[in-house]
Amino acid sequence: MIDTRELLVLRAVIEKGTVTAAASTLNVSQPAVSRTLQQIEQRLGIVLFHREKQRIFPTREAEMLYGEIMQAVSAVDAVSRRASDIKAGRTGALRIASIAAFANSILPRAVARLQSRKPGVEIVIETLTARDVAQRVASFRSDIGLLIETAAVSGIVIEDLCTSQFGCVVSKDHRLAGAGSVSVADVARERLICLNRDLPLGALAHRLFAEQDRLLRPAAEVTQSSVACALVEARAGIALLDKLSILYGPTSQGLDFVPLLPDERIVGRLVLAAGAQPTAASREFCGELRGLIEEIAETIPGFGLVQASR
Repeated sequence: MIDTRELLVLRAVIEKGTVTAAASTLNVSQPAVSRTLQQIEQRLGIVLFHREKQRIFPTREAEMLYGEIMQAVSAVDAVSRRASDIKAGRTGALRIASIAAFANSILPRAVARLQSRKPGVEIVIETLTARDVAQRVASFRSDIGLLIETAAVSGIVIEDLCTSQFGCVVSKDHRLAGAGSVSVADVARERLICLNRDLPLGALAHRLFAEQDRLLRPAAEVTQSSVACALVEARAGIALLDKLSILYGPTSQGLDFVPLLPDERIVGRLVLAAGAQPTAASREFCGELRGLIEEIAETIPGFGLVQASR
């Protein structure tokens, strides 16, 4: 059996790369860390690290265990946080992990609705990449996750929440503002702003151009939709984003959304930990979020509910 202290040592050594750095992080002596590693390897009967001069490198076996180590440490952390919440009377604390598109649009309104009904609920929000959102929920470091598309992470349950049309975000005085739709050819010569191609919307933009035998050469590439919208507001170009990206954003009043043909819909999703019993605050927040999405879908074109499969 491996105890919590040993799990913390394993995590620190894998992440820091040296015994010295791990010892400093854990506030223990270097010999104590080395001794703990030797004890773990002897107990498990496998070699976890290659040692070269002052550095150590995890073996394939250690890398295979890393995910489980992180989940175990995170679960212990979650218990400690919950105990602290209960001791402080914060039994309704709610931790939400979200991508920027949700955090800058729908999420604040859903949080405000929950707080108006449950003023004692403490909310902690972290804005992350989609994969990090899924991993935080899977490791119980967040109660709820919000992302678009999906993430190949085990230990989570994903619920489709909404669809958001893909298109162009332009300033209200741009020549394309008010157009019913545009094509790739219509925007190809514009100064284009898009998300990094490692992100779902960035990858989609490059795919749509490639399907029209055109190479997408962004004038600016960013990692958050809010930054792309700010660039559009500053007249730096037009952005290839979805409708969710400009819902209620700080600069959305000066922007217009024009659908890009052929029609593409992005799916917004709710992420929960598989097999976990949701807290009362989590259940109530999800109810507020679903209700808000239904209201928005009824009034704003380009944003809708996910159609049930037949």
